[in-house]
Amino acid sequence: MQPITDNQLSVLELRKLLHSLKDLRPDICIRFRLMGEMWQSAYFRIINVTEKGVVLNDEKSNKLIFIQDLKNVMQFELEHSFQQYHPHFHYSINLSHA
Repeated sequence: MQPITDNQLSVLELRKLLHSLKDLRPDICIRFRLMGEMWQSAYFRIINVTEKGVVLNDEKSNKLIFIQDLKNVMQFELEHSFQQYHPHFHYSINLSHA
């Protein structure tokens, strides 16, 4: 697959990516920046993808992280490359296509 040159994704594309990561590459972790917040310092493992959100595991603190609505995610990055996505590259969520 060709690398994504545009770093903008819709919420639907993010949800599809999270499902693919969980199903195909559960070893790849993700970190994110929520609306109005700074970047999370750790990468989290994807536990479950819900209709609107995602459940993540912080393996360092052994705590679950609940993002109730993916529309609150402003940016994310992957720990390792996956399909056309580069590692440690900031991808933004385009809320106008949410």
